[in-house]
Amino acid sequence: MESTLQIFDVQEREVGSPKPPSFPAPAAASTTGFPGHKKRVSAFKKKRQSQAEDASSSTTSQHGMSTNNSPSSGPQKPESEKETIDKENRALLDHMSPTEIADAQKEIFKNLDPSLIQMLLRRANLDDGAAPSNFDDPPANEPTETNASQPAPSDQAPDPKVTDTSAPPKEEPYKEKKQKKSVRFDDDSESQLPPATTTDIPALPTNTTHFPPAPGDPDLDPSDPDFLENLHKKYFPNLPADPSKLAWMAPLPTPNSTADRESPYYPGQDNFPISSLRFDFRGRLLPPRVSRVIPVTKGLHHHGEAPEAAGYTIPELARLARSSVPGQRCIAYQTLGRMLYRLGQGEWGTGAGGRGGEEDDLAFGLWRCFSEGRVLQSMEEEAALPDGVGHMSSKAYAVEALWLFEKGGWKEKWKGL
Repeated sequence: MESTLQIFDVQEREVGSPKPPSFPAPAAASTTGFPGHKKRVSAFKKKRQSQAEDASSSTTSQHGMSTNNSPSSGPQKPESEKETIDKENRALLDHMSPTEIADAQKEIFKNLDPSLIQMLLRRANLDDGAAPSNFDDPPANEPTETNASQPAPSDQAPDPKVTDTSAPPKEEPYKEKKQKKSVRFDDDSESQLPPATTTDIPALPTNTTHFPPAPGDPDLDPSDPDFLENLHKKYFPNLPADPSKLAWMAPLPTPNSTADRESPYYPGQDNFPISSLRFDFRGRLLPPRVSRVIPVTKGLHHHGEAPEAAGYTIPELARLARSSVPGQRCIAYQTLGRMLYRLGQGEWGTGAGGRGGEEDDLAFGLWRCFSEGRVLQSMEEEAALPDGVGHMSSKAYAVEALWLFEKGGWKEKWKGL
């Protein structure tokens, strides 16, 4: 196998002087410590500028000869930015076909808000300049009022005046001060104002219709007997009235009034149903006269059948034992357990004659209220909950109430009832 390695002679080349390394020139230091602002132009604006330049160059080439040959009447006034933009837009429209213009109009009408388009059209009508405006600049060839009043400058310099400073100053005759000239627009001229009249303007007739004014909302007074009715008329006129749902908001009846005598726990009654008897949190029976003198700070007043009387009845405690609020169940279990203990101890009678149902005493009548309210079933269901299920405090109070019931001895005394 032949080798492809080839050996050549060393060739020397002339080398010039080495070029020193060059570093980029640093940018100019900023006085604020931040980089300088760079003007950035979007691609859309670059395209518009290039199209406008092409259009302006073609227009300039066509009319270049006529412009150069025309005599110069004076220094040309520089074009404003508004005129430049207008020329660019018109040049761009000249290079567009009618189809392209119609497509562009459809796209604009489709994307822009109609109210914005109407505003732009009104602005376009104002910019046409068809009618003269008081705010337009005066033409250059017409002198203004101020320039006309001033004398024309002369080419020759005025001769200097020499005055004798040693002589006393001469008193110049009094000259009237010239009034300063002011500009007034035609819209503010007094000639356009209507002439002042001295005749009295007749007074406008007052409202003489026979319709009475609408009655105002009655003022709410909690002590008013019609408070609930006025409350419904003022705030809930469109809802059906149900006085029973607002009865708890009614004010307490005054002592010995008609509403007070209709209370189920009025002290002047000869007898009371057992279901209306009231007890405190320790399970003690509260007579009607005592329940009315207990202050509200004891927490025994509530919106029940007799809100003026303190204490809870057995049906009310039975409903609280079925409540979904654990705190209410705890209070109900604790109070009912103490009442069952006192019942078994015979504080309210031994229950003699209760088995026949005709000579029921107080004790057996209370036991029937406990049975109708399913008090023991509620306690047993709460106490039978497994560990980790339900409310622990409610379960503990239910177990305590069942234990007090067993401790009282009512269950051993009346088996099967």
